[in-house]
Amino acid sequence: MIHFVQHQDIDPVLWDRAVLGAACPTVLATYQLLDALTGDAQWDALVEDDYKAVLPLPYRTKAGIAYIYTPFFMPRMGIFAPQPVDAQTTLDFFNAIPDKFRQVDLLLNPGNDATLLPLEKVELVSHVTYLNRPYDEMAKSFSTNTRRNIKAAEKHFLTIEKNKKFLEPIISLFKDNRGKSRSVHYKSQDYQHLTDAAKLLIKEKRLDVVGVFNPDQRLMAGALMVRDVDRVWFWFSGRDESVAETKPMFFLINEYLKKLGNCDTLFDFNGSTNANVARMYKGFGGLPYPVTMLTHSRKGLSAVMKLKKKIANTLR
Repeated sequence: MIHFVQHQDIDPVLWDRAVLGAACPTVLATYQLLDALTGDAQWDALVEDDYKAVLPLPYRTKAGIAYIYTPFFMPRMGIFAPQPVDAQTTLDFFNAIPDKFRQVDLLLNPGNDATLLPLEKVELVSHVTYLNRPYDEMAKSFSTNTRRNIKAAEKHFLTIEKNKKFLEPIISLFKDNRGKSRSVHYKSQDYQHLTDAAKLLIKEKRLDVVGVFNPDQRLMAGALMVRDVDRVWFWFSGRDESVAETKPMFFLINEYLKKLGNCDTLFDFNGSTNANVARMYKGFGGLPYPVTMLTHSRKGLSAVMKLKKKIANTLR
């Protein structure tokens, strides 16, 4: 039976066992990481029987309306269960979400069959490459443009270094460059959540903090790579756009893949809605796979929102 469980009543040990033992696991949905990525531990859950399967429900409240959302920097959500979740079970879980949550915007994982859900679905695309082969064989799948950009980067005598002390500088590199774009909606609290989660991952030895430097030891680009249960995630990155012509991110990914090559895991580029970024991932031999995002407004929400907007306008 599926039960709604408030955050304070969730058993952290049983929760982590369910998430890490799932068919599509991720350390990023474990108890402490969800606390960090939501901030103030603002998440509840649906739990089947004695943690046979679990569905995290991060929530926020806006204009008095509670809604379920997918936190930033969370590549995988949905129902975590030991076997792939069939369509009826997925439907049962989503029917069990309490009515008080009037909006649901939730990323699923590849083990969740969403075909019976009468909800609007947005099909996103991520890319993954298999690392169970030598780097030289892996490089054969790189596009001509990717190989050209790697060669261009190598002419600048760049170096790569892994060190946890680069964490804040890499996040700042993003904030001071791409983070200023109108298409990026991160707030200061979101960067804090990222930092808190990253420090937890470092403590658990699950995060590689990688920087690219020029001969003057200037940080050109950097990335946070999560060593998850069944893959390595290209989780977060930053780049100095004033030196884009040196192609530091191409250099970083290429050198990192060299170190990972010929191991029994996957490298997940973590998807992107930016066409140029997605093209870059594909250029490194990334194979596309679908990721489903559910977005659903409960009945009556639109009328409530219209009323609140009308009231707000009268108060201006």
